Amino acid sequence: MYRNPVLPLIKTTSVETFTSDFGLKFRRLINPIYRHVLQLAISSKVHIVERYPLKKRTSYIFAATHSCIKNVIVNMAYIDRSSYMLVGTTDQIDHNPQMYAAWLNGIIYVNRMDPNSRKVSLDKMERVLRSGSSVTIFPEGGWNNSENLLVQPLFASPWLLAQRTGCEIVPIALRHEYRAKDIYIKFGAPMNFAGIEKNVALKTLRDALATMAYDLMEEYGTPLKRSDLGEDCRIDFMEERKNEYLLTKWSQDNWDEELTFYHDKKLPPSPLQVRASFDNVELTVHNALVIAPILKELEEDRKYDFTTYMHDNWQK
Repeated sequence: MYRNPVLPLIKTTSVETFTSDFGLKFRRLINPIYRHVLQLAISSKVHIVERYPLKKRTSYIFAATHSCIKNVIVNMAYIDRSSYMLVGTTDQIDHNPQMYAAWLNGIIYVNRMDPNSRKVSLDKMERVLRSGSSVTIFPEGGWNNSENLLVQPLFASPWLLAQRTGCEIVPIALRHEYRAKDIYIKFGAPMNFAGIEKNVALKTLRDALATMAYDLMEEYGTPLKRSDLGEDCRIDFMEERKNEYLLTKWSQDNWDEELTFYHDKKLPPSPLQVRASFDNVELTVHNALVIAPILKELEEDRKYDFTTYMHDNWQK
């Protein structure tokens, strides 16, 4: 199995050593040329639907939706300044040589499963912002694989950075249907959350991203008829999502990390979590009337759980 010879070292670098002052300045210097090269490398046609003018020589926190393989390169190519990208994909860092192109742009690694790694990544992003460069975050955590949510619940990192640095947050929404030739991207107006409470700020940011995503879907989405749908459209949806992931080669089954999303501990458990607690309950003649329907619903949950689907089907 191929392994990147140097890049995995970034997983253990400190705030002081993950990049140098020269590296920060060098990436700002080459960024206009590098963005042009990346734009030429994108096979799809990219349409800038809306772009709010940003201040020159100003650091911003770019908060982008994330749902397809080309999100990364399109954001690197069309954000109009040097912006280090927060990357939380261990498998790709270890094994995908294309990640060196992202490294040249500037990346910050985070292990989403490790609270200390998340804390250190915030310190690294703060250093980048205070240096005069910007950062790009996908605050949903992983890809949005929901059938119903335009935008998943957001992690707090954009708000935390805004409080630490005073930088404004720029929402970005991108739409690219599987194997489509066209990509549509929309840059929203900068949002200032100085002194705004976390939950209020994150709800406002999520609403802005969801509105932009809906506008792109309504304007540029491919209309479907009921006759276009298969016998089980939920399975068809998961299969399409799987195929989107597999446009990049994956070396191992690490979908528990890749498919993470934010869980609010203050909210009551979901029906799925409640039903999962019955996993170890033994079905008997005495409890069958109550337990059997719950176990049947749990089986249905697992059938349509995307992480389970990826565990079972990614190599098929």
